[in-house]
Amino acid sequence: MSHMTDQQPWTTRTTTDHDEIREWVEARGATPTHVTATASEGDLGVLRIDFPEADVNLEPVEWDDFFAKFDREELAFRYQDEKRDGEQSYFHRFVSRDAMPGRTMTTTGHDRIREWAEARDAKPSHVIDTGAGDDVGVLRLDFPEEELDPSLEEIAWEDFFTKFDQEGLAFRYQETKASGEQSYFHRFVQREELGVTDAVDADVSVVAAGTAPTGTAPETDLTVGLVVDEIHEDARGYDHWNKNDEYLVFRNEGEEILDLTGWTVQSEDGHTYQFPEEFHLGSRKAVTLYTGSGDDSDDRLYWGAKRAVWKNTGDKVTVSDDEERAIIREAY
Repeated sequence: MSHMTDQQPWTTRTTTDHDEIREWVEARGATPTHVTATASEGDLGVLRIDFPEADVNLEPVEWDDFFAKFDREELAFRYQDEKRDGEQSYFHRFVSRDAMPGRTMTTTGHDRIREWAEARDAKPSHVIDTGAGDDVGVLRLDFPEEELDPSLEEIAWEDFFTKFDQEGLAFRYQETKASGEQSYFHRFVQREELGVTDAVDADVSVVAAGTAPTGTAPETDLTVGLVVDEIHEDARGYDHWNKNDEYLVFRNEGEEILDLTGWTVQSEDGHTYQFPEEFHLGSRKAVTLYTGSGDDSDDRLYWGAKRAVWKNTGDKVTVSDDEERAIIREAY
């Protein structure tokens, strides 16, 4: 494949290269298809990749027709070669090219971050009770058009950037959506994870860790905690009939065991899952949360939802701690 070879096999990559996409698909015995119900005269409708378990809702198309639609809709292909355990990964997603490197930027420049935030009337803030002494704890940007978040408190830019640099953070952001509207997409990520070292601006195409409180007492130091490692929102076949192929993977990137008792995962529509009592996620360990039913274990949890939860057209994953503070907001 033509992707960067210095990235880990489990790194999530994004590409528009036709040969790279075709090679990934055919290596898994899959074929290019479209959703027949969405097609109209001269338009294939929604594109899909169909794996050997044939889906009656999908119809094969020629690669040339597939890529003509792919380019016309300005799509990109996000995928993973291998899971972290070395198994072949089937994770993939069609995304807007606005998510491509060069459109989604990463910076450590204080002036650039402040300019982006102030253009959106956002205030530098921190999550209350996540720090101690001179440590402000978890950083956030607070936007006036959103409902007031009682867990956030405004701080001075100077204090914000002191913490930002101490934690080795970078700021990932987007200027505009595909529609041309102003974008509010942003995320705090680790410079080390991105290979960014005091860069002014850098193009990146990896899913990176963010900072989060560990659920321990305020007097402890802030560490990198829970991150969303993978979102697999589009189950094979009809989503509501194959709920256990819809899942989220969470990873503890911190050095300490993370007690997730009482923590919740919520969709944009308000569907909510609560982690079980005494559930602990070890350092550098991952757990997969399946939408369907099954027996919970240390690395597998089951929502038990009656229907699929995560929208294929885009959604937002919100993870809150046992004090109802939003720790992760991950849109896709």
